[in-house]
Amino acid sequence: MTLAKRYLPLLLALAAPASAAAVPAVLTLQEAERTALESDEGLQAAQMRRHSAASEAKAADQLPDPRLSVAMQNVPTDNFSLSDSPMTQTMVTLSQTLPPGDTLAQRARAAQAKVSGQQASLETQDRRLRQEIRRLWLELYRQDALSRLLEQERHLYGELLESARTAYQVSDARGSDLVTLQVRLARLDDALDRRQGESDQARARLRRWIGAAADRPLPDELPAALQQTPEGRIEQQPELDRLRAELQAAQARVGEAEAQFKPEIGLQMGYGLRAGSEPNTLSAGVSVSLPIFSERRQSPRLRGAQQSAQAAQLALAKRARDLAAETESIRADLDALERRISRYQQSIIPELKQVAEMIRGEIGSGRGEFSALIEAEQAVIEARQQQLDLQLDRADRLIDLRYLLETAA
Repeated sequence: MTLAKRYLPLLLALAAPASAAAVPAVLTLQEAERTALESDEGLQAAQMRRHSAASEAKAADQLPDPRLSVAMQNVPTDNFSLSDSPMTQTMVTLSQTLPPGDTLAQRARAAQAKVSGQQASLETQDRRLRQEIRRLWLELYRQDALSRLLEQERHLYGELLESARTAYQVSDARGSDLVTLQVRLARLDDALDRRQGESDQARARLRRWIGAAADRPLPDELPAALQQTPEGRIEQQPELDRLRAELQAAQARVGEAEAQFKPEIGLQMGYGLRAGSEPNTLSAGVSVSLPIFSERRQSPRLRGAQQSAQAAQLALAKRARDLAAETESIRADLDALERRISRYQQSIIPELKQVAEMIRGEIGSGRGEFSALIEAEQAVIEARQQQLDLQLDRADRLIDLRYLLETAA
């Protein structure tokens, strides 16, 4: 007895992991999203592009590199001596170019807009991947939920078949009722096999994103993300942020084109080493470009930049209207689905159940027909299936609405 008491906790501890491992954990929607986001190469590539744009933006407003030149001047050609003639000298010149106007500021603005655009593209890819995973997860949930409903229907018809056989023995049911139920059970078996095949296909599509985790069972209830209406504004949509960034970059190119009408300035500083006893020399100078051919050079570039900015503005306005219209359409669809779901819950299904119960009572009192009970039960099951389809359709529309409105956590 002492040994048993001593080793009993150890035996229980060893047995606990085995029993827990026998029941696989369910695959939640949140876990599926997290796994897909962590392993998607497309998101990783988008992140690298954003880092690349951010690194390039740091150098966008820097001056061009200065130039250092070394030259030999007035070298005699009879002996090529560097010390015979006092005119011979070695010139070391340092020059720096200053871009015209606020060119550097406009380039920095364009580079920062590119970074913002890459960030918006990354967020768009994130939302699209979440949308894809949610839709795949919901499709798998749909097949499993419909299979469970078919199993319940099969169990019900199995009970009806047993009742019909008993009633047939006492002449309260017809032979056609037995045949109808048997055919119905056979069709249910076929429907279950079809649902199983579609469920396997859905798991295979989900496995492409999350691997072996797709083989785990799903929870019985829909997650909050597929039941609750999201909050948010269409103005925060990353697709619009990307178009806004493109507009800012186009406007920066307009500013840079306008700056080209101003002269470019060059600064030079030189030091000459004279041969012999002659003193060394120091020289300095300023050079200025002359944008006198603006109609052939600067003006066409400015007009092109302005047209690009106008095109970006129109693209932003069009996409904003499209997304707003899509959001309103989804909201209207959700309102209609919610009304239909409520109608099934509050009136259609309860009334059909009441009819089935009344027919059961009539059969129990010897006044009802078994075929009427079969039709009544079938109507209840079809109504439940329709309600489930409506709930899943609503969840599907919520996926699209979350893509439009959901803000990052």
